[in-house]
Amino acid sequence: MGGGRQCVEWRELTMFDRITKVCCIALPLLALPVAAQAASASLEAGEHLIQLGEAAEFAVHSASDTSTDLQAWCEVTASGRASLTFDGEHYIPLSEPAVGDIISLEPGETRRFDLTGSVEANKGNAYIAFAFSDVPTAMCFPGQKCDGATAGAQNVKVSCGNS
Repeated sequence: MGGGRQCVEWRELTMFDRITKVCCIALPLLALPVAAQAASASLEAGEHLIQLGEAAEFAVHSASDTSTDLQAWCEVTASGRASLTFDGEHYIPLSEPAVGDIISLEPGETRRFDLTGSVEANKGNAYIAFAFSDVPTAMCFPGQKCDGATAGAQNVKVSCGNS
């Protein structure tokens, strides 16, 4: 008969009391998915000026026991033609660029990348990097005016930060 008594009590509750009881049970259950979401990784923000053969490396701070989400941005600027290679350790991109992608820049061009991805559990050695890998030469045929054919970049500026 104890079960019947509980039903009577529920029917005797005011609407306010019913809502309060439902909220006390439902709100903690709704909060579970938020607590289960992956933790966030953070990028060591900064700015590097690199020359041919050098890389701008940015450490990624993340959990050592679970994957974490990374939301960051990077801008690359070159005064002349330049090719950069995107690299990353323990970084799994969900947006461009992917690890190994070649990024080509024209003189004076600035490109911005909004990085979204996951960082694997690691021992503190996660990073992303942009390596200044090449100065492409323009094709110039005999008899053609080739004033800009040698407009290779002397250096590239790479800036990154957290979103």
